[in-house]
Amino acid sequence: MKKTIIKITAVLTALLWMINISHAQEVVVENDTGFGARAMGMGGAQVAAVNDLTALLYNPAALARLNQLEVQFGLNMMKRKLDTSLKSASGTGLASATTDYSGLGTVGIVYPVPTERGSLVFGAAYNRVKGFAGNFKIDGYNDYLKGYQTGESIEEGGVGVISLGGAVDISQNVSVGAAFDIWLGDYKRDSRSLLNDETDPYSQLDLKRADDDISAWSFKPAILYFKDDFRFGAYARLPMTFHIDESVYSEGYSRDDGEYFSLYEYIDPSSEFTDDEVTYVDNIKYKIKTPMQIGFGVSWGTPGRNSMAFDLIYENWTQAKLEYPSDYMPEPNYFRDKYRSALSWRVGVEKKLPFFNSVGRLGYMRQPLLFKGPRGYEAGEPRISVTNERDFITVGFGKNFDRSLGMDIGYTYGLWSQEETPREEEENRSRVYVSITYRTQINK
Repeated sequence: MKKTIIKITAVLTALLWMINISHAQEVVVENDTGFGARAMGMGGAQVAAVNDLTALLYNPAALARLNQLEVQFGLNMMKRKLDTSLKSASGTGLASATTDYSGLGTVGIVYPVPTERGSLVFGAAYNRVKGFAGNFKIDGYNDYLKGYQTGESIEEGGVGVISLGGAVDISQNVSVGAAFDIWLGDYKRDSRSLLNDETDPYSQLDLKRADDDISAWSFKPAILYFKDDFRFGAYARLPMTFHIDESVYSEGYSRDDGEYFSLYEYIDPSSEFTDDEVTYVDNIKYKIKTPMQIGFGVSWGTPGRNSMAFDLIYENWTQAKLEYPSDYMPEPNYFRDKYRSALSWRVGVEKKLPFFNSVGRLGYMRQPLLFKGPRGYEAGEPRISVTNERDFITVGFGKNFDRSLGMDIGYTYGLWSQEETPREEEENRSRVYVSITYRTQINK
């Protein structure tokens, strides 16, 4: 029995690591989906160049440059594929993850208040900014547990941001603005994993379900300087706190009589193979305090027609904090030890095309991988070695049907890879953004 308990504990620990069932902190920090069809066609370089309601998130001060009532509706589509090699003395196992998602991306309205001089503009919008959907599978030999390992984890959910903001001109060439954002979402995962050790003999089946409710709020002041064809923009999203309400259910079954479970086998809870010592239901509420995000951008030209833009975004995730309830083991140095600071950069151009009253766009975006590991806490646990940073190439197209109605399409493709002994991962991700925008002049 002692051997069983020890082995069950090891199996649970390793399988949670191998099947990539992360805590919500890893999900909240990463998994940005991007937003805005025009923006993503330009590599997301919008701190100075944004010219639609997505200014609420890119740079609220740029709202002051919008002089028409604007209503926008957008859809996002994403395909993702992750391939993982699991090296072992008995050969190389394989794991893979796929995502195929489509749904609401953006909806909102911008209203310029009629004024005698200057500009006063308000806006409200919803943008989906993070996506968690995925299906992860594993199939290979585990050297540490000395058995053949199979498993599947199905993840779903996402985070959207409800933004309320406004901007005003404070001089002939300067606008200031701010946005208040409410972050709401969920993260659900359902996983099962199986270890069959034919030399012992031993078989272990583990089932796990978890459901996280995610919420936060943030405040973002911003500024925009504009003169002729030049723009300079900057913002600071102040530190924010994510509140995570997590419910977890887990159960495990084991046998050492020479028979073996299958991955999708139904087991009677009253059977002799039920091991109550690894069956539990738990609920925990904890907080993730994120660092300040600072963004700068410059652009030249006329946004929406002929322009080029460049952005820098900085976040130091080593300053983030993870706070558990008092009756849980604290992890005060979790982010300091396992994450790194990040400087993202984006560049984009757009050019009015000589046909169809349209605009073409190109862009490039780098979003560094933030988690450096190690995943475990034992001495000698491997850190993550990034072999190819997370880079995206983007293209876009915009078409005005008349003075009021326009459509934008953006496409991004990214490829990156990393090594984490004994596994190597390579991921590629493609996204499509489509938005319809209606604009009309408000009489002063």
